Amino acid sequence: MSEPLATCGVRAGEPVRHALDLLGDQWTLLILQSVFLHIRRYEELRRRLGISPTALSGRLNEAVAAGILTRVAYRDHNRTRLEYRLTEQGLPLWSLLVSIWAWEREWVAGRREQLPALTHLDCGVETAAPLGCGGCLRTVRLRDVDAAQGKPATIPMPSTSRRFRRRDADRLAGDPLLFFPATMELLGDRWSIALMVSSFFGAEHFSEYQRELGIGPSVLSDRLARLRRVGVLRTGTAGTRTDAHAYRLTEMGRAFFPALAFIVEFARTRCPSGEAGVFLRHRDCGHRLAPVLLCDHCGKPLERNAVRFEGGPDWSVRVPAVTSPPAK
Repeated sequence: MSEPLATCGVRAGEPVRHALDLLGDQWTLLILQSVFLHIRRYEELRRRLGISPTALSGRLNEAVAAGILTRVAYRDHNRTRLEYRLTEQGLPLWSLLVSIWAWEREWVAGRREQLPALTHLDCGVETAAPLGCGGCLRTVRLRDVDAAQGKPATIPMPSTSRRFRRRDADRLAGDPLLFFPATMELLGDRWSIALMVSSFFGAEHFSEYQRELGIGPSVLSDRLARLRRVGVLRTGTAGTRTDAHAYRLTEMGRAFFPALAFIVEFARTRCPSGEAGVFLRHRDCGHRLAPVLLCDHCGKPLERNAVRFEGGPDWSVRVPAVTSPPAK
């Protein structure tokens, strides 16, 4: 197995755990997607998502407290109201949303026909937006990355699990831009994402997952079975006496790594020490992985203002950052 994940800050994995708590929730991701689409007002968000006022208010408050959205006053029929704008910390989450789009479109059955293609305006060619290293501008896959070791660390596991209710899932399933079922099987469950992170860095055996995560055997069996059904894990013969099976990432599972890389980067930028609790090193250049999205035609980094989703909504262009203090 690979070396344990590195840590920084006061507790192992805390910045990444907090990032997973915030971003491992479909409502939060859909709210961010909506704001990137210029849907910024409370009632507009509620109508688009069909979300309850309690859930919407809670997620918006969390996003404002986390510094990725801010409240800005506007006038409406002689009344002062508030809308939600992305901050400088929130704008980079565009890359996470695009990485989720790319993974679902490439790996989830039927999604290529449902989700719009992405065109890089600089070269005019459709792109799959692969993960790249911001230092050397080479394409990066999971096998190209090491977890640099610092202090011993546990797997950074989110503290909450907020799975969609079945009725919400059924209602949103009719709109491909409002529901990412495969993604949320991974991000939307605290044990599933912890298992994926552990698998990304080398764990394969039932006993390893139990030891690293402190997870009960019945819950572990359930989540492993669930991840196999999604298609991100497969079983093989274990090379140990204590485990009957080895659980290994499939190509589909390894391809989900870019989403984790952007979550780690988001956590790093929010940590005063500049570390995230997980240190990703790009083997080819030997430096910390600074994840970017690349055009797989011209090789340039993709910028929000230089892409267009064909036949679909504009997720990214002309989204102004707001850095002024939140309105009271």
